[in-house]
Parts: sequence; C-alpha cells; structure tokens
Amino acid sequence: MINKLLSTIDNILNLSKPPLSPIPPSVLLIGANKRPGLIASEIVSNIISRKGEVGIITQDDVTNSITNGMELIRVEEILNALITNAKIEVVIPMGVPIQGVGSNAGGPVTVIGTTMAPAVGYGIIR
Repeated sequence: MINKLLSTIDNILNLSKPPLSPIPPSVLLIGANKRPGLIASEIVSNIISRKGEVGIITQDDVTNSITNGMELIRVEEILNALITNAKIEVVIPMGVPIQGVGSNAGGPVTVIGTTMAPAVGYGIIR
C-alpha cells in the first residue's frame, strides 16, 4: 500500500516540468516596473492576428465581429480570473545577507547580518 502511494507520488513528480531558471534580482528590479500589465485588448489583437496560422479565415464582417467579440470576452474572463483569484507567494531563504543603517542618540548605527529564518511575502498579478 505504501509502495503504491510512493510510486504514485513519484510518477506525479516526474510528470512535472523542470522549474524555470530564477530571474536575477537586478533584472527583476529593472524590468518589473517597465511592464505594462495585462491588457485584454492587446491580447485579443494578438490572437486575432494569428488566426491565419491555424487556417481560420473569415471574410464575413458579421462573423468577424462576433468572433472577435467572443475573443475579447474570453480573454477578459481569463484575465479577471487571474487578477481576482491568483495568489503569488514568495519566500526569502535563510542566510540572505542584510545591511541596515540608522541612528540613535549615540550617533550612526550600522547593522550587518543574514536572515535567520525564511520570510514569506505575497503579491498580486496586474
């Protein structure tokens, strides 16, 4: 029984894709603020422009209007689900160097050390 359970868990883990390489912190700091966010109309435009790649060709304006409208609804609903329900969790591992500077009545204070325990943070998709 236990062997079957372990085998099943092993099979599930083997089906998963390898993790992406981490983005260097400096690249993340520079690049994150330059992203425009998720924009439904731009995504729909990209989808519509690629329909020919799979042989979808419509010449009827009514059909195009309905199809394009459905693409917009589909993308808006997907983005709404991501923006409303997605949860981003981050962890800062133990041993990350930290440095702090401040002052008190005795003068400047400098602190140098490392994180002692993992820290958890949360974010949202925009």
